[in-house]
Amino acid sequence: MRIAALIDDIKIYMMKPKKNKSLLLSIIIILVSAWGTVYAQSGGGKLHAVVVGQDNSPLGAASISLLRSPGDIPLKGTLSKENGDIEFVEVPSGKYMMQVSAVGYTTYRSTEITLKAGAIMSLDTIRLQAETRVLGEAQVVGKKPLIESQIDKIVLNVENSVLATGNNALELLQKVPGVTLDNKKINLRGKSNVIIMIDGKPTYLSADEVSRLLENTASNSIASIEVLTNPPAKYDAAGNAGIINIKTKKNTQFGSNVSLNFNLGQGKYTKGDGGFLVNHRNNWVNLFASYNYQNSLGFNDLTIDRSVRDSVGTTYFNSDSYSKFRYRGHNFKFAADFNLGKQEVLGFVVNGNVSNGNSTRHGDNLIASEKGKLDSVVQGSNFSDFTYHYLAYNLNYKKTFDTLGTELTANADYSYSKNNDNSTVKNRFLDPNWAEFKLPKIFRNDMLSNTKILVFKTDFVHPFDKTTKLEAGLKYSRVKTDNILIYEDQNTAGEFVRNEKQSNQFLYNENIAAAYFTLNKSFGKFSVQAGLRVENTSSLGNSITLGQQTKRNYTDFFPTVFIQQQINDNHKLGLSYSRRIDRPDYGALNPFIYYLDQYTYQYGNPYLNPQYTNSYELNYTFKERYLLSLGYKRTNDAITQVIESNSETKAIAQTDRNLTYFDYYNMNINIPVKVLKWWTTSNNLTAFYSKYNFDERSGAQRQLEKLSFQVSSNHDIRIGETTNVELTANYFSPAVYGVFSFKSYYGVDLGAGKTFLDKKLNVKLAVNDILNTRGQRRLSSVQENGYYRIRNGYDSRVIRLSLSYRFGNVNIKSLDKRAGNNDEDNRLKK
Repeated sequence: MRIAALIDDIKIYMMKPKKNKSLLLSIIIILVSAWGTVYAQSGGGKLHAVVVGQDNSPLGAASISLLRSPGDIPLKGTLSKENGDIEFVEVPSGKYMMQVSAVGYTTYRSTEITLKAGAIMSLDTIRLQAETRVLGEAQVVGKKPLIESQIDKIVLNVENSVLATGNNALELLQKVPGVTLDNKKINLRGKSNVIIMIDGKPTYLSADEVSRLLENTASNSIASIEVLTNPPAKYDAAGNAGIINIKTKKNTQFGSNVSLNFNLGQGKYTKGDGGFLVNHRNNWVNLFASYNYQNSLGFNDLTIDRSVRDSVGTTYFNSDSYSKFRYRGHNFKFAADFNLGKQEVLGFVVNGNVSNGNSTRHGDNLIASEKGKLDSVVQGSNFSDFTYHYLAYNLNYKKTFDTLGTELTANADYSYSKNNDNSTVKNRFLDPNWAEFKLPKIFRNDMLSNTKILVFKTDFVHPFDKTTKLEAGLKYSRVKTDNILIYEDQNTAGEFVRNEKQSNQFLYNENIAAAYFTLNKSFGKFSVQAGLRVENTSSLGNSITLGQQTKRNYTDFFPTVFIQQQINDNHKLGLSYSRRIDRPDYGALNPFIYYLDQYTYQYGNPYLNPQYTNSYELNYTFKERYLLSLGYKRTNDAITQVIESNSETKAIAQTDRNLTYFDYYNMNINIPVKVLKWWTTSNNLTAFYSKYNFDERSGAQRQLEKLSFQVSSNHDIRIGETTNVELTANYFSPAVYGVFSFKSYYGVDLGAGKTFLDKKLNVKLAVNDILNTRGQRRLSSVQENGYYRIRNGYDSRVIRLSLSYRFGNVNIKSLDKRAGNNDEDNRLKK
């Protein structure tokens, strides 16, 4: 069924006459040109050599470059075989130098080689020397600093550090400069909606699913974590919160391994999950498979206190409700890479989620014309259940041309999601004595949404030399969504009858074509990177029920600039600028009304415009360890959620509007401290000033602004080789977001872990939110004709037992990857 839909989509794409064919022709031209440029070399002779280490053992995977003399002009590149053999064929006659490098060894350069036409030459054995530096009488082997400030990102080098043991990837993120966790939700410098990548590939998971994935990823499998607060032009222009890229360790170990994991949590209710990961690698294929099942219970304790003022007077509402919900989810993934040659890989990925759940909500809404005087009560019950199906396919190709890093990648993605949500709402109407004075109102909502996403993407990277690199690429995406809402009222006979006025069907189609290039150049200790991304968006929103269509077609340019100066060994400065876009979620454009109860409803806004952000940032790094950053962002037409009050019906509505602008100033300081040999801390402070400017479009005519800060301190205590204790404390000050003001909150987490069986078995016991202070959130909003205050409680204090066991060859690199449709999938509401 899904394969047939994919074939139909590709047929439709190919049948469109001009725009799509010209785009496809452009992709083909770039691929052919890139291929031809690299291989347009004349035939000639042959060079052969063998490379060994200091102990005369063969060295495989050493990087070999053949340089034309004079000028050291790169001609060809390759990697040595496992037995140390090096071979260059079809080498034109001339003079050359051979350069050989490998991790942990000093770089070797040969004497000048003269090759005649058609000649076959065998060079002497090349013996590499171990790379060391002598300091006094101590011999120090080169090691990467813990924190690196690169021109377009901050890198935390986890590999071979104390951070690489005893943690999972989610815990490790708390040690990354500028990153904080709020109930396992990842924030970067005070902003949420961060894009999480693994080995440069988006995860395409919801916030909860990302948290579970990272909890099941051991920190000793991670090489480094990259933080991109201003992503360069190669990434989608969507999103202004930033990107976190987790890079796993790379090696060529063969064999198989299996990882089993089980987690059990107990708060007010029980929650648990478990699954497995399987890897297999040989010299021609790398396979990966994973499965995880989650079954959890949770609750939501919600209090809403609000007022609505009209010409007659003020009406007060106080609503208390309690929801209990269950979630069951199956996540699975299968991936394979096939080595077509030494430097050519073809792969595919199948990724899916099948989940279902249900919830019950009961509450009382007290209505009064004066405070302290009850006029009536609306007693509500809501019973709902949902099913969600998501399936995605990816086909990817990568070709590496030389040791300098020239490579071509191509991806094709197709995903299909189906979400079905049913709810039955019953409202009983009671007088001040809590006696029913009229018949209850019962209605039913049945929502069905389908989304298809098709994406083609190609990237080309070409380093001209060690100081100059060019990157370029193309991308095309097409999205189709179909949202259906069936609203039914219960009549006096107890039958449900469709209400056509409240039912709805909304279709949305969107096409985005993009191209980019980036040029990176170094001048000694000074580096500059400039890029430009161009995106054309055409969309059609069609409300079948209302007979209303909204068409759009616009082209945007997104420049990026990065400058970095290495002042000396201890001081480094960086400056960056980028322009980015955030398009509305697909469902946010649906204009029809969805009722939660008689006095609460929500609706979409088909006239929502994209928001555009200009971002500036200054970074300072001291001793490659301590970081200070200053940033400023202005977002025009900022999309934000607003609350509207209806003076006639006394109901409130939730929707999205474009604000005039949003200013965001931020400062981030990260200070890691090694208190003792066995006690290390990571301390982070983020201060930010938010200023929102409203107008008539936003439903409020005022300005909301506030200076806020977040502070966190993470302590890691090592007890021997197999035991560690971790304590995390954080505080979030009062803040504003859109038309809402948020109260402060804080929390403390404590955990202890121990490894057994030669570190194959890991056992961890942890308590989240020991003081039970994070689970009570408060926010408020002052409206033109009233006020709105919320208290929201959830299951935050949870004790968890986690078990994981790995067997087989644990050094095999996991093939957990994806590519292509990150921006499009992130706009799905999962």
